Amino acid sequence: MDDGIFSATVLSKLPLADSAWRILHFTLADSWLEDLWDRERGRCYVKILQFSTLARLVAEALTQHGGSGRQAFERGQESDTLPVAISSTFEKLGNLPLPLSQKLLEEGTQRLVEILPAKPAVDAFPVPACWDGYELFGCDGKAIKHVKRLLKPLRGLQAGILGARSSVALNLRTGMAVAMVGDLDGEAGEAALTARLLSNMARAAGGKPWVVVLDRLYCNLSFPRLVLAAGGHFLARYCSNTHLVADPNRPAQESRDARGQRIVQEWGRLGKSAESRALYVRRISLYLADGKVIGVITDLLDEAAFPAEDLLATYKKRWGIEKVFHQITDVFSLKNLIGSSPQAVLFQLSFCLLIYNTLQVLRTHLASHQKCEAERISNEKLFYDLKRDLVSVDRLVEKQSLLRLLGAAPTSDELRDHLQTTLGGVWSNRWWKAPSSRGGGHKKVKTRVLGNHTSTYRVLQEART
Repeated sequence: MDDGIFSATVLSKLPLADSAWRILHFTLADSWLEDLWDRERGRCYVKILQFSTLARLVAEALTQHGGSGRQAFERGQESDTLPVAISSTFEKLGNLPLPLSQKLLEEGTQRLVEILPAKPAVDAFPVPACWDGYELFGCDGKAIKHVKRLLKPLRGLQAGILGARSSVALNLRTGMAVAMVGDLDGEAGEAALTARLLSNMARAAGGKPWVVVLDRLYCNLSFPRLVLAAGGHFLARYCSNTHLVADPNRPAQESRDARGQRIVQEWGRLGKSAESRALYVRRISLYLADGKVIGVITDLLDEAAFPAEDLLATYKKRWGIEKVFHQITDVFSLKNLIGSSPQAVLFQLSFCLLIYNTLQVLRTHLASHQKCEAERISNEKLFYDLKRDLVSVDRLVEKQSLLRLLGAAPTSDELRDHLQTTLGGVWSNRWWKAPSSRGGGHKKVKTRVLGNHTSTYRVLQEART
């Protein structure tokens, strides 16, 4: 059989891999990667190894080799894709400028957004109706751990080591990480990084009004003002360390949610009443059955335009950024760091987020065919099958033959149409997310054991008696 016909047949039998390769071929186009390098390279230079080649090898390490850079680089040398020594490749990776990593995620995600389904039957990541016309972002900090102690100064240290720290913004409408701001110092403050992230969110909003959903760390007098100065609105978890002075001219309102839980809305000034920096906000408190209270504050004061229940439901979606961090660590191999320097660590974080966004494109197209929310499809299960397909293509199809089949990078409209057609008949019931327990899973009860160790057999015997 002709090699081209065989390669085309392999891709047609593995539509997940075909779609992923075409998305990466579009997103990581040589012209864009080289332009990005020219703009953000700083004092770095190119002698033999092109940045586009390095980016593709890192993508292969994350999608096919469980985060092993050496496996990807050795195979790159074997196929004549990598023209330099492996040690030189690691050295180049360890010196990539931080602005390059940040722009890789921001601009790469903009390219991915262009190929999302135009008019899905069901919103992939639904948000309350009060946010029509708004962009919603959740953000949080991420300290990168699991650093290999390969660098000489790190060897023998009796301490936990943080590779770097970053703050990441997640678009709650698309489920994609849209921006990242990093710091080479893993002990850097999270709030300062998130403050630098506000301008990125304003750009990602594309001129629309936008809201950022924040944790209690940002419930103070300074950070909400930074959000307002950047042109956004805030919805943050209330922290009792910051006092709220109720407005005597606007009485509190009480109501019940759909589950019968009590909701109290208050208006007042955040901070001491005599303080000129005090900020006028609205606080919404949800009283749970176990006596706990969940409170949020916002500068959106109109309770009719922004109902209390909708704002509480929106705050719960902030947990999505925590899920992203968990998945890029365990599923997309961030725990297996390719390099040890802070620059290499942050580049890998940016690339893991970009790969995660690529999977969201696939998940959204599949959800549009299933007429369901994308959140019902498991990232882990889908990526497991995608990884198997990518490895199969890599084993059966030579790189040059694959590149000839992919051809020139398509336009966003052409690729969107191709994905809609290719993924239309692709589905497995294995990809449904397992139902979650409403009770919150098993209760964690810690019991001390004499001697601080025991065996499974003895614990089971005691449980039987």
